[in-house]
Amino acid sequence: MNWCFRRPHLPDPLAEAVPVKKKCKFGMASAIPTGHVWKNTWNPASCSLAPIKMKDCLRGKLVHLMGDSTMRQWMEYFKSKINTLRPVDLHETGRLQHQLAVDLDEKINIQWQKHGFPLIGSLVYSVKEIENTARIIDRIGGEKNTVIVFSLGQHFRPFPIDVFIRRALSVHRALQRLLLRSPDTLVVLKTENTRELNNDMERFSDFHGYTQYLALKNIFQDLRVGVIDAWDMTVAYGTNDVHPPEEVVRSEINIFLNYIC
Repeated sequence: MNWCFRRPHLPDPLAEAVPVKKKCKFGMASAIPTGHVWKNTWNPASCSLAPIKMKDCLRGKLVHLMGDSTMRQWMEYFKSKINTLRPVDLHETGRLQHQLAVDLDEKINIQWQKHGFPLIGSLVYSVKEIENTARIIDRIGGEKNTVIVFSLGQHFRPFPIDVFIRRALSVHRALQRLLLRSPDTLVVLKTENTRELNNDMERFSDFHGYTQYLALKNIFQDLRVGVIDAWDMTVAYGTNDVHPPEEVVRSEINIFLNYIC
């Protein structure tokens, strides 16, 4: 009896190669979920993040950060990582005061400003210094080196969802006006993130936050706005803190830098 042994068919490694993902940029559709965490680093599912030097990327740019204390974390991160940034005293009151940091040699200007009411918390601030986000945007002239990053969410959780939707629509209309007069302006939306599970859950639970997260993404989908999905990121990192740890902030800013440079 003759036996015939066939060599098993092996797939062509070139034919089965994983396609190279394009660099993350404005206008790209996001996957669901938007990415995963590996070795303490966020990896988007639909695009790849290039290593970008922060100072080189921000050279000559005016960056407006608007929102709650999770956006203030960005301001603190920039000041800690760019040692040539110098804070400017704007003579406001409390920890929620408007912050400005500049590098005159590199022409870098970064500022953070809180959004208007509602503001929930025990920190002292002056009501005279509170301004509506839409009004701030209407004052910005805008151009290719102007970048706006905004975030809404955490402070709206205890209130009816229509309060949040009305505010989001107000910001949406302001951005429409901005992009009409200055279409080169770069606009980035950072969604809200998850928070603690043991702090007044009836009013502040992630159930309310997730509803707002979905509403915000839906409202701004028709504008040329880059989205940083902080919700998916904090779920993937497994953090339960209204103020995520530095590795999450670093990953958010890494996406931001890929969007603008």
